[in-house]
Amino acid sequence: MFQYVELSVDGRLLRGDVRTPEGSGPFPTVCFYHGFCVDRIGLMRLHELFARKCAEHGIACVKFDFYGCGESDGDFSEMRYLDEVEQAKAIYRWAAEQPWCDSKNLFPVGHSMGGAIVSNIIPELQPKGAVMWAPGNVVYYDISSRVHAVPGQYESSYDIGGLMMSSEFLSQVRRIDIVKQAKGYEREVLLIHGEMDEKVPVYAEGPYLDLYGEKGRFEVIKGANHQFSSVEWKNKVYDLSIAYIKEKISN
Repeated sequence: MFQYVELSVDGRLLRGDVRTPEGSGPFPTVCFYHGFCVDRIGLMRLHELFARKCAEHGIACVKFDFYGCGESDGDFSEMRYLDEVEQAKAIYRWAAEQPWCDSKNLFPVGHSMGGAIVSNIIPELQPKGAVMWAPGNVVYYDISSRVHAVPGQYESSYDIGGLMMSSEFLSQVRRIDIVKQAKGYEREVLLIHGEMDEKVPVYAEGPYLDLYGEKGRFEVIKGANHQFSSVEWKNKVYDLSIAYIKEKISN
């Protein structure tokens, strides 16, 4: 089953969709969080194809566009990292209340900045497991380099790929220690990264591995870039993620 859904968070309307397997449910469920400058569909349908793969394996998947992104209300210039963290938590809690969701088996999954956001919500939400694809703990450096932002001399806004980004986003995320904010989750997480990631270098996983220790399961996709832009790389990410989720469901 496929349905469009809406959710208001602090007066801001978010739009998304849900895919559920055949049957009456409730189903194990994934909350998927997209990254910077993209939406819930993903480049080359990266996120949408994952949702379909989840449904094929008996797992529901809900995906929302963050405020100012995709079909949600607002302008991209209003996007802030901490606002997305709060929206991500609200999406998770909303999903847990839906009749199609088995709230005891609800898993956050995120890509890039969405992966960083997952790391920052799980200490409070305490799900059975979580999956992060190339989590963007270096988002400040990556985005600053893309627009050549000079600290202390920020412009009011930046044109980034045809979207206007406020310098307030950079000022805020610069002050956040994303990995430090991830402390407090004691269960196992799955970290998946492309070996040749050009946006979030694979070595950026180091601080997460230091944080999670033996609880950090780390998989590197040989040759893959940040968007996992080949059928082989996509399928590897999907298979690893779904196998992990099924393992946690059975425990």
